[in-house]
Amino acid sequence: MRRMAFPVAFRRIGVVGLRVVRQLKRDRRTIGLITFAPIVLMTLFGYALSGDMRGVAIGVVDGGGHSALKSYLEGVKDFDILYLGSESDAERLISDGRIYGAVVLEPKEVRVLLDAASLQISNAIQAAVAAGSQKEIASARGGSESIVAIRYIFGYDLEMMDTVGPAILGLVIFFFTFINAAISFTRERSQGTLEKFMVSPLSQVEMISGYVLGFSVFTLLQSATTLLVVVFGFGVPMRGNPLTALAVVLLLGAGSLVLGSFFSNFARSEFQVVQFIPLVITPQIVLCGVWWPLQSIPEFIRPISYLLPLTYAGDALRAVMLKGASITEILYPDILALTIFFLVFFVAATLMLKREVD
Repeated sequence: MRRMAFPVAFRRIGVVGLRVVRQLKRDRRTIGLITFAPIVLMTLFGYALSGDMRGVAIGVVDGGGHSALKSYLEGVKDFDILYLGSESDAERLISDGRIYGAVVLEPKEVRVLLDAASLQISNAIQAAVAAGSQKEIASARGGSESIVAIRYIFGYDLEMMDTVGPAILGLVIFFFTFINAAISFTRERSQGTLEKFMVSPLSQVEMISGYVLGFSVFTLLQSATTLLVVVFGFGVPMRGNPLTALAVVLLLGAGSLVLGSFFSNFARSEFQVVQFIPLVITPQIVLCGVWWPLQSIPEFIRPISYLLPLTYAGDALRAVMLKGASITEILYPDILALTIFFLVFFVAATLMLKREVD
């Protein structure tokens, strides 16, 4: 009897497996995501990780001497050299975020000014100066060695978690807000609640605005909690106004809300909403400059980075938390870009809602 039970069990398992295959076969959207999503993601990861750093703007203040070091820096393909008149000019441009560092060449000393908000870039500048100095010593044939002094304009005490913590804060809020909004709208459609709203006096704009307002309450609570964990749990500095950082996160969350409502138009179930995560969330992680600088992303896919809200939210949060920037200092382009993103997808979600119900 036991020998006969095994074939029967295998047949039953086969029936269940065949049923799952037939269900997936009828769902063309799922098949497409299963087939093409890994290709898209591997392409993004491959190019983003294999790209060489390009376009790192650094200043050089030529105070005389060190011709070998200067020639070496000019030959580094990673750098875009900007010659400056004084060290104070270099400090001002670093403070404004227009250059990532500067090298001041004096006859007996080389001073390296750095912005450590991006450890990868500051380490690359230090490594280039060290290599150029060694080449200069070798070419001098016994000449005196110059002193190399490192001075941080920002972030002398920053660690890796400090530099990526602000961007991770934005990523967490973006991820959960997108998922909650997309699933909620999809559930409204599947349960028929959305059609009931549409026969009420509410307009499409009022409906989307109401959802944004309602979810914003939870986004505010989530943002405040996550911000406290990042600052007090992991020790990420908060040198700016916490309310400014919270405002950036809320604006990012509002954009994520309307993005989730927009993508819910293309899903018929919660399972299909989850399938959008690799296509919506993962590019934010890979291309927004959280783990590696935008300068290391190949130029032909770098324009995508400037279309992603997390690129601007991460930049704004780093400026506020690590550099103490005020809200006026991050209005352009960060706040402006996040506002445009919200407005574009608010309009798109409203139009898609009307089209779907009609």
